[in-house]
Amino acid sequence: MRRALTLIAAAVMVATSASAAERTGWYIGGDVGQSNWNLSDRDANDLTNIVADAVDFYGDVNVTDVSNKFSDTDTTYSLFVGYQIAPWFALEATWMDLGKMDIESRGTYTYDIVNPLPGEPTAGSYNVKTEFESSGPAVSGLFMLPFMDTWNVYGRLGYYMGDNKLNISGTAQDTGPFDTFDPVSGRVSESDTSGVFLWGAGVSYTWNQRVSLRLEYTNITDVVEVGGDNVSDMERFTLGAVYRFGSVEEPMAPMAAAAPVAVAAAPKKCPDSDNDGVCDTADRCPNTPAGDRVGPRGCSCDVTIRTHFAFDSAELTAEDKTELERIAARLKELEFVGGTATGHTDSVGDEAYNQKLSERRAQAVVDFLYAQGVSPGRITAIGMGETKPRADNSTEEGRAENRRVTIRRTDCGPAE
Repeated sequence: MRRALTLIAAAVMVATSASAAERTGWYIGGDVGQSNWNLSDRDANDLTNIVADAVDFYGDVNVTDVSNKFSDTDTTYSLFVGYQIAPWFALEATWMDLGKMDIESRGTYTYDIVNPLPGEPTAGSYNVKTEFESSGPAVSGLFMLPFMDTWNVYGRLGYYMGDNKLNISGTAQDTGPFDTFDPVSGRVSESDTSGVFLWGAGVSYTWNQRVSLRLEYTNITDVVEVGGDNVSDMERFTLGAVYRFGSVEEPMAPMAAAAPVAVAAAPKKCPDSDNDGVCDTADRCPNTPAGDRVGPRGCSCDVTIRTHFAFDSAELTAEDKTELERIAARLKELEFVGGTATGHTDSVGDEAYNQKLSERRAQAVVDFLYAQGVSPGRITAIGMGETKPRADNSTEEGRAENRRVTIRRTDCGPAE
């Protein structure tokens, strides 16, 4: 191994001495080619989760018959200025346009509703489209190894500061056994600036002492984020040209051949002990169960907690108070979490009375959490009366199951 490194170093020194006069100094250039965003069904499935969260007002949602369409290649180009410090090393400042990608997801969904009422939907269909584009500056170092008298191979390692734009638009339409509802449309637009590493490799051909051509592959790490916390690399395949400034020197002796330079490896990803896609240094819930959808701080999004009540009562049981004390302690630790407490009743009695009773039950839960130190406004009380049963109201067991308050986290939508 030591002998091989010695031979490579000697070859670089020979190449340097043969070409130093014609390679140092300022240069400008540009390239154009194809970008590949490496999309997959995983990214489209994140859109499906967004749809399920958006339409779950009438109950739990099952998304079915999903069809995904990807457009993950586009034209990319860049302009750059560089300085050749030595024959084997140069610094470049670049402005890149990475192009854009599209995901279109279509599907249907059903609500888990027992005995639907007139005016209440039981199913529906949706169409969601996501567009993502990125452009911005980058800085990088080029490590070059000449061979023959007109060719170079090189590796690139740098940092990209992207101006990222994400647009999500969609339409959903509910249907029921008695009605067809008007479609509902929505649109979310976000933009941010983020820095990620890039690496690449290429080969260049010296046309003359001022002009050279490049063929390059570049990988920009973790630049794509679609509807959730998944990230993907983006690839560029480009053809470029370089123009060098400075005086023209007489050609030097032919450069000695040498072995190719090893391409710099991509930076290692951060430690993630529970494999939820959030670095351990930022993970507020380090033991998230495998497969859970999580927010930016690594805590499970799909959390549901239920309390139950006696007939015609809004009083919390001792068992429910114990559980709510545990929830309150956790909420005080995770100050970024918000949600709803939704009250329900069985079908015994007057509908208007049951609506008020469900509101009192929900408020009892919110008041208890507040008394335990949870800030006001983080959990919102909602009453649904007898309209959303989970079980059959014709049996005592079913009615007991329907006398409940459900606490759900609601801050994991696309705005995160």
